[in-house]
Amino acid sequence: MKKRNFLMAVPVLSVLVLIFSLVYAQPPRSGFAEKADELGLTDEQIENIREIQYNFKKTEIGLRADLKTSRLELRHLMMQENPNQKEISKLVDRVAEAQKKVLKHNVDRKIALKEILTQEQFEKFMKKRGKRGKEMMGREGKFRPYHPPGFCPRGDGP
Repeated sequence: MKKRNFLMAVPVLSVLVLIFSLVYAQPPRSGFAEKADELGLTDEQIENIREIQYNFKKTEIGLRADLKTSRLELRHLMMQENPNQKEISKLVDRVAEAQKKVLKHNVDRKIALKEILTQEQFEKFMKKRGKRGKEMMGREGKFRPYHPPGFCPRGDGP
């Protein structure tokens, strides 16, 4: 009987410990919060950057969706037995235009950040980004991000 009570108490205690650790754990600091401390950003700068990031991500969703849709349509057309050359040409132009919009949007965001940050803050920010990029490089100097099995970042995988 004591052994049975003990065996029932172990899972209950484990669940209680897990619940308390979740309740009292500090939320993880975002990468932005750490950057804000390192760069010495003012509250106004932080608020402006958050607004830029929000607007950027909101617009980027639509731009990347257009790009993915165009790529998907192009791939579909190319897989047909007798693809229409004019349609393929139009889709290639549409893919190129969508890529151009995404790139331009990224440049616009960087310019907006540059206007908010001081020259010194912007240089520190860019150095941090450069270090992060180098850390993600593989041995041969090729970019090798981790993706779980079955995940394709471009959205055109299995």
